Amino acid sequence: MLRKILYSAILLLTIFFVARNFDELKLILVTFGQSDGRWLFAATLAQILWLVSIAGNLWACYYLMGIHEKLGHLIPLTIAANFINVIAPSYGAGALAVLIADGSQRGKPVGKVSTAGFIYLVYDYLGFMIVLSLGFSILSRRGLLDAWLIGAAVFAVSIAVGLLILTAIGVHSANQLERALLWLVDLANRIIQPLFKRAVINRTKAQKFALDIADGLLQIRRSPQKLILPFILALTRKTMMVLTLFFVSLAFHNPFGIETLLTSFSVSYLFIIASITPSGVGFVEGAMVLTQNAMGVDPLTSTAIALVYRGITFWLTLAYGFIAIRMVGFQPNLSSTNGAAHDKLVKTPSTGIGFIESNPDSDPSKD
Repeated sequence: MLRKILYSAILLLTIFFVARNFDELKLILVTFGQSDGRWLFAATLAQILWLVSIAGNLWACYYLMGIHEKLGHLIPLTIAANFINVIAPSYGAGALAVLIADGSQRGKPVGKVSTAGFIYLVYDYLGFMIVLSLGFSILSRRGLLDAWLIGAAVFAVSIAVGLLILTAIGVHSANQLERALLWLVDLANRIIQPLFKRAVINRTKAQKFALDIADGLLQIRRSPQKLILPFILALTRKTMMVLTLFFVSLAFHNPFGIETLLTSFSVSYLFIIASITPSGVGFVEGAMVLTQNAMGVDPLTSTAIALVYRGITFWLTLAYGFIAIRMVGFQPNLSSTNGAAHDKLVKTPSTGIGFIESNPDSDPSKD
C-alpha cells in the first residue's frame, strides 16, 4: 500500500512539474525538428555516456567507502536520484535520500552510503569549480563578467567551499565535524524559525548524520590513493556534458570553439545551482543564450542550441528518471532495524537525510 502511495505521489509531482513548464517543453520539441538528426543522435549518445559516468563516479565513491555495488544497478539508481531531486527540489538532499533508502534495503551500511553520497556531491562541486574557473577566465579576459554572474558564482562557490571545509574537518576529527554541523544547524534554525514559528531542522538527526559521515570519512585517511579515481570520473562527467553541447552546436551548423563551449557550459551549470527554479529551468536557458550571444553566436541559433541542449540533458534525463524510479523498485517495508528510518526516507524524499521536521499537524498519508 505504501509503495503505491509513493509511486502515486511521484506521478502527481511529475505531472505538476511538467504542467508548470509545459510551454518550454513544447518549444524544445518544436526546436528539435529544426536540427540535423545525425548530430542530435550523437549528442544523445554522449548524454547516455554522461549518465554512465555519473554512475561510475558514484561507484568510485562507494568503492572509496569499502562498499561493493554493481555499475548496472547504480546507473538507474543515480538517474532515479536525479529525478527525485528535480520533482522534489532539496539541494541534493532528495538524491541522498534515494541512495540511503536503496543502500538500506540492500543491506549496505547506512553511514557509509551517506558518506559516499556526500563525497559524490563534493566531487561534483570540485569538477564544477574547475570548469567555472576556466569559463570565467575567458569571460574576464573578454570583459564579459557582470554583477549577476559574479553574484551567482559567489553563491555556488560558497556551497562548494563549505562542503570541502566540512570534508576536511571530518577527515581530521569526528568531534569537530559534529560541532561544525550542529553550529550550522543552529544558525539555520535561528534564521528560518521566525518564518515557520518552530525549529525546522532536527538537531538530533543532524548530529547522527554528522557521526555517520565522520565514521565514513575515516576510510579516506586509510586509503587516500582511492581519491584519484572519483576525481577523474567527476571531470569525465563534465567533459561528456561539454561534448553533448558541442554536438548540439553541430546539429545547428554552428560548431562552437573551445572558448564558446567552456563559457556557455560553465554559465549553464552555474545557474543550475544558483537559481530559484528546479535545476535552473528558465534561468539556464536564458544564461546560455546571453553568453553565446556575447561570444558571437547569433540570437536565433543560440536560442535553438540552448533549448535543445537542455532538452537532452534535462528533459530527456527526467523522462529516463520516471522509468528508473520503477526499475530501482524501493521496498517500503523492511524487516531490518532500519525499516522505520527507511519508511520515512521513502515517504519524504524531499527531506533527504531526514533533518527536516515534518509538520506535526499534517496528515501522515500526505508525507
